[in-house]
Amino acid sequence: MFKLRNGSKNEKGFTLIELLVVAAIIGILLAIAIPNLLKARISANEASARKSMQTLRDAEGEFFEQDLDEDGTRDFTNAIGTASGPTASLRQPGDTFTEDDALIDSSFEGADNNGGAVGTGAASASSCNSPKAGYCVSWDWAPGTTGAGTEPTDPFQDFAWGASPTANGVNKTGRRDFIVFGDGVIRCSLSDVATGGTGDFSATKDSPGCD
Repeated sequence: MFKLRNGSKNEKGFTLIELLVVAAIIGILLAIAIPNLLKARISANEASARKSMQTLRDAEGEFFEQDLDEDGTRDFTNAIGTASGPTASLRQPGDTFTEDDALIDSSFEGADNNGGAVGTGAASASSCNSPKAGYCVSWDWAPGTTGAGTEPTDPFQDFAWGASPTANGVNKTGRRDFIVFGDGVIRCSLSDVATGGTGDFSATKDSPGCD
């Protein structure tokens, strides 16, 4: 019969001090890596928001120039829309929807702040139910024209699309708000909302360009 043998007297394990040294090294590495990962995530989200602004500006310009709602006049839409939504939106510029005709992709649908005016309200968590890289997007006429929801002085130049971090997103999702007008220049504003708050679409036509 086989007998269980006691472990060899030469077998060794780690001492408590060695384990503590390893744990300390891991802790130091995590302390260095985690902030850098968060910064990289914020930078990626902000880059995505800037790209979204350019995409919306280009889509709005195409809708304006080509009369894609076929009403005989050059005008624009303030709606991102959905695949099953009404006509005159960037998702459904014509009478019927086809993905080939859509001016923006479906990732914008859930990020729409339901027409919340740029510069006048926070990015609502309830209306922005699927943020695009942590950002809500919203539309408004430029401040200083004839007012939100009415015909601006210069329609193509004065429309505005904005992006702002969603609820609990400031300094976590991103640190800056973005806005773009018909001139195509993307402007930025550092959010003054407390960390973990909701973005307030603070960027305006007077905000500096993004570096």
